[in-house]
Amino acid sequence: MLMEDDYCIPCILKMSAEIIRGVTKDEEQAHEFMGEIIEMKNLGRDKAKVTPSEIVRDIWVRMQEFCAVEDPLKDRRTEQNRKALNIYPFVKELLHESTDPILEALKFAIAGNSIDAMLDAKSGIDRKMISFLSGINPKAVEEFKKRLEKAGKIVYFTDNCGEIVFDRLLIETMRAEYDCRITVITRTVPVLNDATLEDALSVGLGEVASVMENGIKEPLPGTILSKVSPEVLAAVNEADLVISKGGANYETLTEEDGITGKTTYLFQAKCYPYCKAHNVPLGALIVYNN
Repeated sequence: MLMEDDYCIPCILKMSAEIIRGVTKDEEQAHEFMGEIIEMKNLGRDKAKVTPSEIVRDIWVRMQEFCAVEDPLKDRRTEQNRKALNIYPFVKELLHESTDPILEALKFAIAGNSIDAMLDAKSGIDRKMISFLSGINPKAVEEFKKRLEKAGKIVYFTDNCGEIVFDRLLIETMRAEYDCRITVITRTVPVLNDATLEDALSVGLGEVASVMENGIKEPLPGTILSKVSPEVLAAVNEADLVISKGGANYETLTEEDGITGKTTYLFQAKCYPYCKAHNVPLGALIVYNN
């Protein structure tokens, strides 16, 4: 999914301003940084063939250089994981009582996608997240279940911190319902509030699946298969099912022809381009079997 100037650029600029103001309290410095960002070539109207994730990568690198801070949102990621773990037992009990645990686990895993620095650099999570649990396509869910029935090997691309706690719940539920082996993929290089290997292990994902870094040596908030490690590429090629979490993975992996037909995208409709592409209202929970 390539960038739509009228919608993606304002969102990216808003995210950049919020993060830089969280890093520095110097308003003049923040204005200087935003001036540099606005002048970036890819934010111009040259219609370059580029995804929003690649734009965010370039902005993140500039932010690291400008502030001399390697990981501006490290503390925020830790806090998001902590808050999500606090309600993990509560959600697990809800799933235990459910007559359709896969459906309920899907809802929580996708609703967890609302924990996103692109929406709010200070975003967190509490029980209010349950209000997001609506607007999911039952036919898409049934197709996903059919894919799970046939999938011996699954590759699961994670997205944000906090959200990965609910990924763990979905993975636990899938393993309880189906005979499958799951490999979880995280970022190698920190970017935004995306989960790293350290984050994934800290919330217990290593207890329910194999976990590995994507091997991408740049702060890309998405997945480009030509950049991943040979181990990750082999896992993707051997997988019966690829599960992709979040908007950035959706934007980048839908550009990959090799995984069409075996990929399910789980994300929230957080912006107009997503709503338009899938004919859903803002905030809807999307299960897209591609």
